[in-house]
Amino acid sequence: MIKQAFLFIILCLLASFSSSAQKSQRVNAKLFYSLIQKHPKALVIDVRPSVKFGQYRIEGAAPAPEKKDLLELVKIVPKNDTLFIYCEKDIRTQPAAEILTNLGYVNIFELKGGLNSWRRNGLPLDRETFNE
Repeated sequence: MIKQAFLFIILCLLASFSSSAQKSQRVNAKLFYSLIQKHPKALVIDVRPSVKFGQYRIEGAAPAPEKKDLLELVKIVPKNDTLFIYCEKDIRTQPAAEILTNLGYVNIFELKGGLNSWRRNGLPLDRETFNE
């Protein structure tokens, strides 16, 4: 009986540790925009290919088309800073968020539906030509 109680306590502790692991939050375009407005110093990361980034982007976003770019971009960012990640169709966002989560970042927001959703909601884009 004592052995079973001890095992139960261990299992509960393990479950609480795994559920407390911070994951990114997927939010809709309007909330994503609102959160960016509330956190003007936060890093907004565009994980689309460079060509797309050069055509249009969320204002103030930084490009990270490859994993190495993402790692370089966040190298000096404190782990508790707020990060926003987006792509075009919501395909590349989740893998980037997983990389950041594994690095220890805890305040990560993903744009659900990508820039397709952003545009459908009529939210502003920076269309100024960008050359690296």
